[in-house]
Amino acid sequence: MNELKEFRRNTPAMTDNAATAAKARLMTAIHEPEAASKPAASGTRRFGWRIAVAAALALVVGGTVVTLRDEPGMAPVASVTELGERAARAAENDPTPAPGPGQWLYTKELQLTGVEGDVDRDQRDTWERWTSVDGKRSAWYQGGKLMFQGSAIFNPAELAKPPVTPPGVIAKIKAAILDEDRRGPQELNGHVPPVMLFMEINQLISEQWLAPEVRAALYRALPTIKGITVTQDVPVADGRRGVAFSITEAEARSYLVLDPQTFRYLGTNSTRLQDRTYEWADGSKETFKAGTVGLTAQLEATIVNQPGQRS
Repeated sequence: MNELKEFRRNTPAMTDNAATAAKARLMTAIHEPEAASKPAASGTRRFGWRIAVAAALALVVGGTVVTLRDEPGMAPVASVTELGERAARAAENDPTPAPGPGQWLYTKELQLTGVEGDVDRDQRDTWERWTSVDGKRSAWYQGGKLMFQGSAIFNPAELAKPPVTPPGVIAKIKAAILDEDRRGPQELNGHVPPVMLFMEINQLISEQWLAPEVRAALYRALPTIKGITVTQDVPVADGRRGVAFSITEAEARSYLVLDPQTFRYLGTNSTRLQDRTYEWADGSKETFKAGTVGLTAQLEATIVNQPGQRS
């Protein structure tokens, strides 16, 4: 399977019977076998292949319908530049103490998929992940056992090397993506598509502990990426609504959603705009329909002393 084509896959809808197998295929495809039944792939770093991956992994477990509710007091943001600046200032003013070098970031997400306009979405799951603060390892539970792998996330220490500026963090992320391309499929021809860059930043913000100045630089960098705009009143998987960085390409419309008052990360929202059939590594095929919607919501994000610990 071609990784640089698979990075554009968004929000696959899964049937109940296919959920486990589909999840395994997805994890094999993106080199991070979270709860997969197949052997783990290599721990080699990969960049940007996990577009809205939590939404893509939502399992059909037949839960209660999430009702999207209005959030009072949503102050409009005039432009994407203003959104980037507000989010950056919130990151810089975050009073959370910096973690120690041996600690881990624990995150818990709600994941929800369905068809756009369908209020009876019931395809949902919660997903837990532990990522070392040095970005080198990740962990998750599989069959009740804690599994480990080298992290696919960009090394945060590289992004934190001074001076930390919006152009600087963008340049480092692009260089890492292009380096991976040179050693792999060699399809980018020296150019990182805006949507790939957007999704890599999304992944970093949602899954990795970042120093306040790095997070601020990423938020200030987002408005400089071609095609990124601001969208108001975007729902995430638990019903909260926020203001979002958004980008649209031929196949998908994607959002990185922030709280409209605190400008902290809330989750993601994405909609597939075209039907597309994928052939997986095992030779099977699966078609994802236009109108499929995937949402995530970050329920918890806290620093812990070891993987498997939740508080």
